[in-house]
This record gives sequence, structure tokens and C-alpha cells, in this order.
Amino acid sequence: MNKTKMIGTIGPSSCDYNIIREMIFSGVDVIRINMAYASVDFARDVILNVRKIDLDNGIETGIMLDTRGPELRIGGLEKSTINLEKDKVIKIVCSNIIGNKEIISVTNEKIILHSKINDYIYINDGNVKLQVVDKNSETLICKIKNNGVIKSYSTINVPSVSIDMKFLSNYDRDIIKFATMMQVDYLALSHVKEEMDILDVNDLLIELNDNDIQILSKIENKTAINQIDKILSVSDGIIISRGDLGIEIGVEKVPVIQKKLIKKVKEKEKIAVVSTEMLASMEENIKPTRAEVSDVANAVLDKTDALMLGAETAIGNFPVESVREMNKIIDEIENEIDYNDLLLEINRNEEISISKAIAYSSVDSANRVKAAAIVCSTLSGKTAKDISNYRPSCPVIAMSPSSKVVRGLAINYGIIPIGIGMAESTDELVDISINSVKKVLDLKAKDKVVIVGSFPIKSINYTNYMKIEEIK
Repeated sequence: MNKTKMIGTIGPSSCDYNIIREMIFSGVDVIRINMAYASVDFARDVILNVRKIDLDNGIETGIMLDTRGPELRIGGLEKSTINLEKDKVIKIVCSNIIGNKEIISVTNEKIILHSKINDYIYINDGNVKLQVVDKNSETLICKIKNNGVIKSYSTINVPSVSIDMKFLSNYDRDIIKFATMMQVDYLALSHVKEEMDILDVNDLLIELNDNDIQILSKIENKTAINQIDKILSVSDGIIISRGDLGIEIGVEKVPVIQKKLIKKVKEKEKIAVVSTEMLASMEENIKPTRAEVSDVANAVLDKTDALMLGAETAIGNFPVESVREMNKIIDEIENEIDYNDLLLEINRNEEISISKAIAYSSVDSANRVKAAAIVCSTLSGKTAKDISNYRPSCPVIAMSPSSKVVRGLAINYGIIPIGIGMAESTDELVDISINSVKKVLDLKAKDKVVIVGSFPIKSINYTNYMKIEEIK
């Protein structure tokens, strides 16, 4: 089983029950629904299908919803997609017109007011590049700089123009309320710029009495990069959304920024996800390109927690095949990692808690004795996350009686979460741990399992116990 997790986005190509099931059984750990495009009814159907798959098969799959965020979009088009031709001219207006290849509308008039002649404008995640050649108070006249495709309600980016927008729209408030009602596990916040954006969402979640949903901030602009420390302090992790980020800072800068952000996230012991065009060619082709394989491999080597498939599974022709190909790449690269070196990279000079000391020791011991698994019993998930942050060579079997905790661990590196009752004694903890490992791994005689927990079980609320068991 791969330690680097996989997030699969559901869309028109993958919303069928059987396809979702195949994606999960082919390696997807978290199902994602992007509410910038999906309706509430669509999302509800997907969530219910995932929960039915889990119930029928005795598994727990994480579910993530993306907010729309304060992003700029074009209006509707007369066709679902329109091809734009290089060197032709197109007008941009702010009205309720239905767009075509000669004129499109935008949802915010400030795009027209603040854009200047020679400014560049990008549509559909940068698929089409325009240059402003003339303007008046109501219209931008743009030259199309490349052949490309636009879709109804595509994103529009104007890097030279800063437009202040309220972070939490009424639409996103409703989406977050829906997410809590459906007991979704992760919220991906789009177009975050500063910590106050996340705190606004936290305030809403407090109003809704939801303490379990985890917040991942999508890093898509320069401001978020500059504010990354503050954003991380109030988030459970980040998603590096390389599409909009590439438009904002230049695609050539993205690989270095990706590495720096992942390093920063791991120092803060938070979740790191890499997304956008991991296997983009597989929207149309059955196999990825060599460059895409290298891209996935580098993200794994950077020690990211999870990789995200977006359009590949949402609208691509080969959603299940995309999952399988990414799974194969991850598996191959993880087999080449020296996990002892990974552990040595972590600073051991600072004073740490007893729980973290046990977590570190469990990983060090597992690596040295070549254990088949580390098993931990956890009520909140924190012990499992501590172990995950030390990047063990073997899987981490996290046992918890809470379904929310189990699903909330689906995205963390190396963790296989399972729902199971808490032990009453250390002997029972050992027995449950061994039996739990046997359910998910093919153990052999003399395989070793590292077991961590609390002792005495009923009076200690932190991890202070570690034992190595050999399979008889």
C-alpha cells in the first residue's frame, strides 16, 4: 500500500457509482468535489454513493469539498466549450450576455475598469492568453495570443490587477453549511490570501458546532505565499494549486516554490497536497507522458502527504486509469526512498513531549527492525499524525472508535485508518493491534509490529507506551 495519499476529483466523467468504487479500490484515499463547478444536488449524490461504498465494503473514505472562493469568472457561453483562434479579436464586457467567440462577459466590472492597454488576461486556468489592445469604460478589446478553449464560467486572471473581494460569499457560506450537514471531512478554501480568510471560516464552523472538519488552504497567489506562516498557523494544511499559481508568479517559478512550501509545511507538521495537471495528458490519452511521471515522482520525493487528480478524473476520458497510473508511479518511487535518511533530516535537538518522543522512537525502531507496520490506538488522531510526520518506512495502522477521526486521517502520509473499539488493557491492545494488522496486510511468521498506546489505558490521555511484537 502506498504511503503518499491520492485525492480524486469527481465530475461528469466519474460520478457513476461503479466508477467511484473503482477509483477508491484503485488507490484513491479522498474523494473531492469542487463546488466551483458542482451543484449541491450533484455533491449530495456523490457523498451518499461514497458512504454506501464504504458501508458495503467496511472501509472509510475521506471526502473533501472545495469552496468557490472570491475568484473571478467569465459568464455563460452559447456552447459548453468554444475554441478561440490566435490573432483574432474578442471583446470583454460586464453584462448578462451569453458569450461566443467574439464577445464574453465577466462577473466583476473592476476587471474592465482597472485593466490597462498591453495587460495580459488569462482564461480557463491559463488555457487562453489575451492581450488588451484597446478599451473604454464598458469594454476591453483583446487580441487572442494562442489557440485555446474556454468554457462557461471559466476562471479569469488578470495578474496586473488587484481586486479586493469579500472572501466568504453567501454561496460559500451555504456550501460550508452543506459540508457540515453532510459530515464532510475536509474543506479546501479557494483563493486564500491571509489568515483572516481562514479565521472567518473558523468562526462560521464554530457557529455550526463543527469541530471535526479540517481546513486546507489553497495556495494560488503571491499574497498567500508571502503570508504562508500565518496561513499555516490557522490551517490544518495547504494545497499547492499550481494552475493559478503559475499564472500569478510564472510557471518557471512553480517547482522551486512547491519545494519551499512543502518543506515549510512539514516543519510546521501540517498537511501538504500538490495539485493541478499531475497527469494532464491522461484527460485524452491512456498513458501519461514521461514529464508527468517525473512530476509525480518529484512530488513524492519532496515528502508531500497527498497528490490530487483534478480534470484527469473529473472530465477526462480515463478516470480509473489515471488513478492506477498515479498509484504505480507512487509505488515505484516509494520503493527507492531511504527512510532512515528521512528520519535523520528531522531536528531532534528541540525538547519534545512524551507522545512525540514515543512517536519518534516508534518510527526509528520500525525502520531499524524492518517492521511490517506501526499500530497506534488513538482517540483524536494526534498520535497517528505525529508518527506520520516522522515518515516511517512501513504503514501506520491507526485504530480509532470514531468514524470522523478515521476519515480525517485518510489524507495523512502512510496512515491506514480503521474503525475499531478501544482496548481495556495493554494485553488487549496488543491482541487488537495484531489482529488489525492481519486484516490489512499479508503478515508472515517472524514479521515485526511496533505497537504504541497509553498505559494505564483508563487513566492516561497521552501516548507513553511502545512495544515490538513478533508474529508467531
